[in-house]
Amino acid sequence: MARRILALLIAVLLAGGAVQVAMPAAQAAALAKPTGVTVTEINFESFVFRWKPVAGATSYTGKLATNAKFTKGVQHFKTSKSTRKPIRLKNCTTYYFKVRANKGSASGSYSAVKKVTLDCFWPREFSTIKVVPKSGTSIALKWKKPQYATRFEIWRSTERDFSANLVKVKTSKDWYLDTNFKASKPGKSYFYRILAFNKSNTKNVRYSPKLEANLKTSVPQGLKVVGTSPNGATLSWNTAWNARQYEVRAATDTGFTTNVKTLKTTDGSNRLTFNTLGSGKKYYFQVRAVNGVKENVVRSTYSATVYGATLRAGVPLTVMSFNVKSAKYDDGVSSRRWNNRKPAIASTIAGSGADVVGVQEAYASDNYPGGDGVTPQWEDLRRTLAPKGYQRALTGTDGVYSYSQCKKDGCWKDEYKLDGNHIFYKTATVKPIGKGGSISLPNPDNRGSGYTASWQVFEKRDGSGVRFAAVDTHLYSSGITKRGVYEDRRTAQVKAILSTLKNNAELADLPVVLLGDLNSHGGHKPVSTFLAGGFADTAGLDVPQTKANFNSSHGFQNPPPSTFGTQIDYVLVSKDVAVKKWELVANIDPKTGKFVGTIPSDHHAIKAVVTLPR
Repeated sequence: MARRILALLIAVLLAGGAVQVAMPAAQAAALAKPTGVTVTEINFESFVFRWKPVAGATSYTGKLATNAKFTKGVQHFKTSKSTRKPIRLKNCTTYYFKVRANKGSASGSYSAVKKVTLDCFWPREFSTIKVVPKSGTSIALKWKKPQYATRFEIWRSTERDFSANLVKVKTSKDWYLDTNFKASKPGKSYFYRILAFNKSNTKNVRYSPKLEANLKTSVPQGLKVVGTSPNGATLSWNTAWNARQYEVRAATDTGFTTNVKTLKTTDGSNRLTFNTLGSGKKYYFQVRAVNGVKENVVRSTYSATVYGATLRAGVPLTVMSFNVKSAKYDDGVSSRRWNNRKPAIASTIAGSGADVVGVQEAYASDNYPGGDGVTPQWEDLRRTLAPKGYQRALTGTDGVYSYSQCKKDGCWKDEYKLDGNHIFYKTATVKPIGKGGSISLPNPDNRGSGYTASWQVFEKRDGSGVRFAAVDTHLYSSGITKRGVYEDRRTAQVKAILSTLKNNAELADLPVVLLGDLNSHGGHKPVSTFLAGGFADTAGLDVPQTKANFNSSHGFQNPPPSTFGTQIDYVLVSKDVAVKKWELVANIDPKTGKFVGTIPSDHHAIKAVVTLPR
């Protein structure tokens, strides 16, 4: 073609003339670039792109690639339409597209490049996730990579709802070693969640289940037997790092195969009491640390073995604590008046068979609704219980309250200072030894009667000659559910009681049953201070329990609340006293959950059957 044109030019020049050169039609007018390129119907494996038709075009050629230079994943196509739908593409992938117009064998220039990213498949659900405590300062996670997942984000928090101390780490691996920890006392759980993504997509995220994870614990040291009873033993040990609870096992052989019993602390305490061991037997003990609550719980190996012997069979005793509610306040409700409740209170006490009963709020006031204006509430209760075989221990008082009894003013003052805390005893089973006394407690709100703990020494009338001390108290009542200063005020009162029990010659070395309304929940400092001082909570031991689901204080609600963990009334025992049973005493219909008959008080009575050492 070029040669023909050149020959014609030469001929024209030689002839001295001019000539018209005819160009091919395809070359005469170049085809325009396609414009108006748009992308629609974007899916996981396909999309549709369109462009405006080009004048004169008979077909179009397109090019598809996974990079802008069109050197990777290249696909070509030819179509007579101004639209195209590539299929079987890769999800979550960015594609580049351009198109040019054709007319016959001639082609125009490519359009501008258009980019489109396909939707991403959701990562499939997690199937296997393993949590491994690597050490006392590191936790390893490993998981099976879900289908379509290409990268992950790991969340860690100290709260199950990820509301505190949230840390986020990104990785493309299917494992992660978390080393950003310090060993602690006590231990604590960490919570993880893994987020799976498909490439750079952040819209379609797959969450793993929430995972509790825990660090390795050290082996507890310093295990020792600090006291034994006829059916029990109390042990203590040094706290271990990363331990939230402890498991203690007992057996009558060193291989721990005979008469094995295992108990677990519920609050991280490094002290525990067995109460259902055999009398007069040698037992071996070990402890191990536990870190965790529900899942991936970590346990250390057991400690070295220690041993101790339980005491020979002891003397049974039944005790009760009962806040009978002040007679001065009935809230205007007839059924709550003292005279209406009093028979039910007496029936509760007498029907329990308790040898010793510590009551609270049986005050010295005589101006309560329905009263005679002369007889104080505690004396009215004494008169009601006397025909049922119960008398009141003097606990350091003279037992009189009126001028006609002692012929002088102020006869009521010593009873008034008991602050409503009185000890009643069953005359057929126990007898008071000495005059007893009371302990003056710190008085944070300057109450006129102050705060006290009444005490009396008793001797069993079964011929055993066994003696014990009963203590009855009612602690400061403000801010029961609060911590801080309110808790500290009650704790100061507890310390005063513990100091007297230790330093009073009449009480030293005697088994003690402590009865009272402590206005504190388990785990709060007043209760934990008693436990650290050598006492055990009869409600928290390995003994049969009755109606343990009910709150000890109910405020005359009917049915009474049943939420566990809101106990404020207690029967505590010293380490040499074994516990056989615990009961919340209440006449409740099991079908309706409501009280049967008159509600005796705004508190339930608490009863425990214990065994005194001989």
